[in-house]
Amino acid sequence: MPRSNPPQKLEALIQIIIEEVNLRGRLTVNQASEMLSLHRGTTEKYFREATIRGGLIRHGRCGLFRDQRAVLDFDLQRFSYNSG
Repeated sequence: MPRSNPPQKLEALIQIIIEEVNLRGRLTVNQASEMLSLHRGTTEKYFREATIRGGLIRHGRCGLFRDQRAVLDFDLQRFSYNSG
């Protein structure tokens, strides 16, 4: 049976997630799972906690964003049509 992370490690992992989002602008669950070597479900749980603590924005299943402007930029890139 898997053991839960001690509180100090949990705090450190959540802080790493917050710092990465602030650095990159956007971080997905898959990227964070790969970076931290965590299961996807665990990473989603940490994302929920990071949203509360870090003032980040969770946009659907697209990941965490540092602010609303980053969400808008992502949506414009995702849904804009570029010919050529």
